[in-house]
Amino acid sequence: MDDVLPIVISFLPAHEAVRTCVLSPRWRHFWTSAPGLRITAVGDFGSADKFNQFVDRLLFLRRHSDCPLESCEFDLDDREFGFNSISSFQHVYRWSLQSALDCNVRVLRCSFTDTNPNFRMLPEQLSEYPEPLLSQHLTGLELHCIRCALDFSGCPVLVDLKMEQCVTHAAEMLSPSLRQLSMVCCELSMWHRTQVTLPNLVRLELINCAGCLDDDPCFGCHFHFEFIAQRGSSYFFQGLSRAKHLELLASYNDAFIFQRDLKCRPTFPMLKTLILNDWCLHADLSAVIHFIQHSPNLEKVTLKFAEEFDSSMVTEGDNSLLEGTFSSDHLKMVEIKCLKVDGRINKILKILSACGISLEKVNIRQANTSS
Repeated sequence: MDDVLPIVISFLPAHEAVRTCVLSPRWRHFWTSAPGLRITAVGDFGSADKFNQFVDRLLFLRRHSDCPLESCEFDLDDREFGFNSISSFQHVYRWSLQSALDCNVRVLRCSFTDTNPNFRMLPEQLSEYPEPLLSQHLTGLELHCIRCALDFSGCPVLVDLKMEQCVTHAAEMLSPSLRQLSMVCCELSMWHRTQVTLPNLVRLELINCAGCLDDDPCFGCHFHFEFIAQRGSSYFFQGLSRAKHLELLASYNDAFIFQRDLKCRPTFPMLKTLILNDWCLHADLSAVIHFIQHSPNLEKVTLKFAEEFDSSMVTEGDNSLLEGTFSSDHLKMVEIKCLKVDGRINKILKILSACGISLEKVNIRQANTSS
């Protein structure tokens, strides 16, 4: 029973877990051996300062515990402490997150719930920009509705990063180890493109992100994009050039991000398997053809199409990415996953055939795209 109690306690908010020490002498240290911590601002703290003092003391004691900390979660809400939640949030992000990492935590989550539509703290009211996180043990990181740095070079074993409604003006996104990245409704810099260096990335999900990723930038940004393209610099795909397996998922409206970088003719010499969703249907599958053309070791391409789709989504373009004929002998299979074989699939088959890809290599599966 004593082996199970620390696990049960890890599901409690941290201030309640600590209170279990008053139940009996043998309960005194159960919370210090719990595999997880859930730190919330809900409780009898009364002020942000008292909350911050509690968090500091809590993490200090866990840092000196012999039991490893598997997960730590910070859940802050702007309804706690009134507008003084700003100081609480700043304290947690600047000091407490790194303190949790000093406890050798493996999975870290930080969420700030902003319920006041007239109170926009994150983009403007942090007086200092967050410092990069440092950890030799962190493998998973989830950030929600916070302003953050994108330099994860100080976390050499980080493999899974999820960001939702986050704000960053970082010039570079860097991680030598990251394998899975999900960015949903995030805001990047409006003034410069973020240089991406993620050599081991396998899966990328990019949904409804704003900033310099917009396909309708201001004139100055547009001029900058054109200059970069003419110079032949791929800010995004250059950082993925060493990948062996890639799953690139994006909302259809975010396709501009990938299409823009493909104009710089990036190459993928180590790529063997590739998974794309609906965004690749722009400009007569030019993105698909480009990957096949510039990935000499690519063996399998999987195209996953959603149900909300018609043949008109296979848009026509000037196919400027295609440069004459090319060999696709290295390609063993093009797998198409869809719910129904209709006019759109026939159009796709015609495009692949016209580019010299034998239809014998095409396998159509009527299956749920989530599988």
